[in-house]
Amino acid sequence: MFPMNSRYKLAYFRVSIVIVLFMFVSACNYPSTSDLPTTASPLSTILPLPWPETSTPSLTTIPPQATIQAVPYPEPVFQPAPCAFPIPPGYSPDCGYLLVPENRARPGGPLIQMHIAIFRSIAEGPSPDPVVHLSGGPGSSSLDVAVYLFDQGLGAILDRRDFIMFDQRGTGYSRPRLDCPERDALTPALMDGSLSDDGSFQAVVDSFWRCRDRLVAQGVDLSAYTSAASAADINDLRLALGYDQLNLYGDSYGTRLALTVMRDFPQAVRSVVLDSTYPLEVNLYTALASNAGRAFDVLINDCAADPICNASYPDLRTVFYGLVDQLNANPVTVRLPLAESEYNILLKGDLLVDVLFGGLYNPFVTAYMPRMIYQVRAGDYSILRERLLLYFDTSSALGMGISVQCGEEVPFNSAGEAFTAAQGVQTAIAGFFPKSVQYIFAVCRDWTGVAPDPRENQPVTSDIPALVLAGEFDPITPPSWGQMTAGHLQHAYFYEFRGNGHWVTRSSPCALAMALAFWEDPVVVPDAACLQTADGMHFAP
Repeated sequence: MFPMNSRYKLAYFRVSIVIVLFMFVSACNYPSTSDLPTTASPLSTILPLPWPETSTPSLTTIPPQATIQAVPYPEPVFQPAPCAFPIPPGYSPDCGYLLVPENRARPGGPLIQMHIAIFRSIAEGPSPDPVVHLSGGPGSSSLDVAVYLFDQGLGAILDRRDFIMFDQRGTGYSRPRLDCPERDALTPALMDGSLSDDGSFQAVVDSFWRCRDRLVAQGVDLSAYTSAASAADINDLRLALGYDQLNLYGDSYGTRLALTVMRDFPQAVRSVVLDSTYPLEVNLYTALASNAGRAFDVLINDCAADPICNASYPDLRTVFYGLVDQLNANPVTVRLPLAESEYNILLKGDLLVDVLFGGLYNPFVTAYMPRMIYQVRAGDYSILRERLLLYFDTSSALGMGISVQCGEEVPFNSAGEAFTAAQGVQTAIAGFFPKSVQYIFAVCRDWTGVAPDPRENQPVTSDIPALVLAGEFDPITPPSWGQMTAGHLQHAYFYEFRGNGHWVTRSSPCALAMALAFWEDPVVVPDAACLQTADGMHFAP
């Protein structure tokens, strides 16, 4: 049994999936010429994001609503409606749907609906500018993280201002929801090794194309599911709800969306918190191996420097990479109970690399990674099994994620560049990550049929106040990406949090306190004194 609260585990996972979703939807779920188990990843199942385990059934029952009536759209419309998601205990948000055009370039076209929740401030005279959460992915649900976020202390926002959570177009409880059950159904076969390398790759690519064909047949315009369209949705949300300006709070892919809003609708934004930044100008898939290598080195070096961790798990580098080589040469089968079924998982070294990658998202999970490595070497899979369950998660809207990445990321990367960039990275890492994302290059060849906008690969410059936060262990959006982004922003404050991973405000009380103070007065240099007293992460013995 994994010694940790289940919400922490889920939270770690989904956030990672957030961005990795497309790294890992690609990397994880879509292997190129490698066994799928080696490419399966929590990221691919989506969502680094913390979500209640009971949320998936309600999400998957929402069918695409391609028949929303096409009407003239003079202004954004908010229609009150019951909340469709698990509500944090003790709160009563105002819920409804924001109606916006699916494609703003096609007047008179269909409208889509985005589910909105407005948590009202408890202040007698609240500040007029709310905080708006932008979730990761792309493809993750913000509303499904509501209980988790309030458990982590985000409810303190209500002491001064409203807190708005909403599911971006194509995700969560919004309509249509761009799921790809065709891909989800492949997971058991991909994880048990029953398909050949070539068979796994082709099966994944074919499943996404079947998903694409079905969504198009339902009337979904895949070219309309972009960061720029979502940025326009956020501005429409502001107008429909009557706010002059917003404070944006983005994590993972949500930071890329926040940067897009800053670029396209600067008048709508008062301040921005960028937590685990995904800049527009980086090449996500090309940098995957090197970013993972950096994070693995931080973990191994920190364990060696920690007396308890080093005594319990000596020479972790040699043990881990030796175990990866051993399992790649001689895989073992791990029995995995899931609901009323039981699956056989073919554990190769590549899959172990991917599991460790996902574990670095959340410090509560990272603390147990050295123990897990030693356990696996001894034939004990108790911690590993809980990590493997995440590969069967279906909470992310894969069709939405693919649409965004095919339009904004993949056109500025190449399959060859990913392999070239992995040169010099530790062999076990370089042997897994480039090949694990090859499927997305095949899927994206004609996903939307629309030429990419060059702006989606250019840095955002702005004078809007920004608090940029990064985690030391973050394997997918490294601290250097936060520094890079801050360098293009005239009034940005950058801070790195030792012992933390991806999405630091959900695991670091110091980061959350700094964000709350920043929203109160974003033109004042943040008080970072808590960074000096923060303990960081403690390895489990």
